[in-house]
Amino acid sequence: MLPLPSTGIIFILLLFLSSSLFHNAFAESPAFDQNFIPDEQMSNQKNDWVQTYGNDSTHLRSGYANILSVDYLSDGKTLNATLWLKSNSENALTYSQPFKKIRYGMLIAIASLPPTSGYNGANYDFYIEAVNGKWSQYLYLLSSTGTRSLVYSKINYTESFGGPTIGPGYVQLQLNLKYLDYPTAYGLSFYTSESFKSNEVRDFTSWVVIPPANLHILTDPKDTVIRQGEEHLIPAEMNSPYSNNVTSIQFAGSTNYTSSGLRVSTQRIQPPLFKVEVSPQTPLGIYTIPVVGSLIVQTTFASPTSAPATTTIERATGFVDPEFQVSKKYPTVGYITGPANLTIHVIPPLTFNEDFRSFWDVYGDVIGLSTAGLVGSLATLFVDYMKDRKSSKRKQKEKEKPETKDKAKL
Repeated sequence: MLPLPSTGIIFILLLFLSSSLFHNAFAESPAFDQNFIPDEQMSNQKNDWVQTYGNDSTHLRSGYANILSVDYLSDGKTLNATLWLKSNSENALTYSQPFKKIRYGMLIAIASLPPTSGYNGANYDFYIEAVNGKWSQYLYLLSSTGTRSLVYSKINYTESFGGPTIGPGYVQLQLNLKYLDYPTAYGLSFYTSESFKSNEVRDFTSWVVIPPANLHILTDPKDTVIRQGEEHLIPAEMNSPYSNNVTSIQFAGSTNYTSSGLRVSTQRIQPPLFKVEVSPQTPLGIYTIPVVGSLIVQTTFASPTSAPATTTIERATGFVDPEFQVSKKYPTVGYITGPANLTIHVIPPLTFNEDFRSFWDVYGDVIGLSTAGLVGSLATLFVDYMKDRKSSKRKQKEKEKPETKDKAKL
């Protein structure tokens, strides 16, 4: 091979460098519009407050750590979240109390990583924390071995109360997704923690998935066609890329749907079974029925391996990081709630000819076989009857012959 001239080598290097920069410049996670975790969805948790340290909550569980709801959105590069708190007081002194610490954060589970990675389903822990009026920001990578590695920090910065991040009744979090290598699918659980001396409580949301999942309904048969005046039970599946375990189904806030004589109700949740009733007066056409489904998701199915890690940490430093005692209580269950559509095609009732043809298509073979069997049986009986009759005549003639001979002798 001939050696490349120096200009050719420079060109290849520039081409490689530019392609690398191009890839990095356009690496993004999924972008999505504002989503909302309402208070009623957060109530799916088994415990609203989790006692993570100690056993005393006398000075804890304040409105500054009580999450009412969460808004979150992303442009693909930055994840923004607003935690709405119960306390709406314009008072920053709570963040400056001695012996008290308040934290606002989120747990992150990367979908592409194995379920056994991270700690109890979480791969990253991102939070801001107030200690004696000073704010710090941390992003930690969590390991299944029970250790954690600091990815990013911002220590002792000034945050004025009522500013863009901390204000009366809200806290805003902003995470640069480049530190997570722009994941294409991930889960989030938002939380707050409030500690006083050696006691701490936390408030978690259930897990949500990114990007927000689209729900799909697959019916059996695939095309649901029902005639006027009929009713059918329609088996179905409701699934998403994350789960197919349905926990609730609603039609615009109700348990059934009724419009123009068309009525749809849920007979079973998992797997879904719909009852569709069409009155004779229901107009013909294709009906798209909006459905809101809720599916359960789980971040991990196995217990974290904490015993060997605890031993390792104690031997190395003589100190067990209490954060991993907290992580044993991380929530591992969440819910996907989203819209889907159930399509029903209403067609006219059968005419007499169609009804007869449909009847014959179903029972024609049976009737044909039955008729053929009946005709065969009758034919056999007729043949046997004719044979018996001939036999009887023959016997009768044989009896008459001797009488004829005797008469001739006389």
